[in-house]
Amino acid sequence: MMDARRRVAFTGLAVVVLAVPAWAQVSPTSPPHPNMPWNLYNPNKATYGEFVRYVQVPAQQVTVQVPAPGGPRDQLQPQSVEIPGYVVTETTTGYWYPERMTLVQVNVGAYQWQKLPAEFKQK
Repeated sequence: MMDARRRVAFTGLAVVVLAVPAWAQVSPTSPPHPNMPWNLYNPNKATYGEFVRYVQVPAQQVTVQVPAPGGPRDQLQPQSVEIPGYVVTETTTGYWYPERMTLVQVNVGAYQWQKLPAEFKQK
């Protein structure tokens, strides 16, 4: 009798544990937040259009030439840097790019991070 109760309790717990990850994956297709410009009730909807989908832009590995530590300034060595990824929102009239970081070369062997502003590009 006790063994049957344990089996039923374990089965119920297993169903809950297995269902939670599947339920958490619903968010990519959920409607946009009310503050997003492509929200159904936003007055700027005519400009941005209707929400279509999210597009993941993966992180990008780049190799830059930087001065070698302890060496002359004209001696450069390669260094690998990762530019972070971001998510672009596609709408019926264009693409909404969030604020994102990029790497800019300011001089020979000198780079700096630059924040690109959020922007909307028409299709």
